[in-house]
Amino acid sequence: MVRGIAGVLLFLVSTALSAGQLEEGLAAYEQHDYQRAWQLLEPAARQGAVEAQRKLAVMYRHGLGVERSDEKAVYWYTQAASQGHVLAQNSLGVMYQFGLGVKKDPGQARHWLTRAAEQGLTKAQENLGLLLMDSGGDDLKAVHWLLAAANQGSSRAQLNLGLLYLAGRGVERNDKQGMSWVEQAARGGDSRARAAMARAYREGLYGLPKDEALAQRWQK
Repeated sequence: MVRGIAGVLLFLVSTALSAGQLEEGLAAYEQHDYQRAWQLLEPAARQGAVEAQRKLAVMYRHGLGVERSDEKAVYWYTQAASQGHVLAQNSLGVMYQFGLGVKKDPGQARHWLTRAAEQGLTKAQENLGLLLMDSGGDDLKAVHWLLAAANQGSSRAQLNLGLLYLAGRGVERNDKQGMSWVEQAARGGDSRARAAMARAYREGLYGLPKDEALAQRWQK
């Protein structure tokens, strides 16, 4: 019985120490003290602390306090993503999409981006929509995910959704709807969308009138 109680106490003390170590590590990370952050977060990550795993992945991805390594970034992103960390899932999807630290794998990219997008992460919805759009594999689903991101204010998604409407890909072609999305992206600060609006008014494209004054306004 004594041995059992001692074991429980030891477990509780070690858990408290691990939690405190994790908090200190996360605080050091936020203070950009990355070497100390690594020293504190690495043991916590190995014990399964999901936020520590994701922070280590970011550190290895960008060389923060450690030697830059996409391979190690992928390892830790995978650990965190497998536990459901939405930001890690999005990042892991991008790593597979572009072959960073791992062999390029569109299927794995789509898998992880979908898991993050289904949790409502705007960036993942945008990334997934662009992946589907660029691969030409499924324009209908590309429209679905770009629309989800566009409705959450992603100017990049708005622009590309507009381009799909203008091209009639995944949706029935609709110049008015297409330019409406392009304009929203332009108003959100997307430079490519602003250039597209300027050209459309300058040349009278997609149902817009020729208007040099509006073209100049968008150009500026």
